Amino acid sequence: MATQTFSYFFVQNLPPGYRGEITWGPDPFFDRGTFTVSAHPVTNLRQTLYWLTFDDVSVGKKDIGSGDISNVQSYLWAKTRNSGLSGQGTVKSHTVYLTRTTA
Repeated sequence: MATQTFSYFFVQNLPPGYRGEITWGPDPFFDRGTFTVSAHPVTNLRQTLYWLTFDDVSVGKKDIGSGDISNVQSYLWAKTRNSGLSGQGTVKSHTVYLTRTTA
């Protein structure tokens, strides 16, 4: 088994209850493997709770061809959500870790 991990830094002001979407691709990297996504909010205020969850992580294919020409591209979508309650911290930025495991 081979495992590869990549990290990405996002600036995405997400107040409690708000959602964001991250898209990777098109890239043949997403054609095979098992993918794991995790995120860690960057904390910049003391005594503040930060919550960040993933509602959905999906790998999909999109055919952008025309007529009899097929051009299938692979993507990975991840929907983030600040699951904190009103009055808790806005997630101003976060680091996302994407791991792919292949046989």
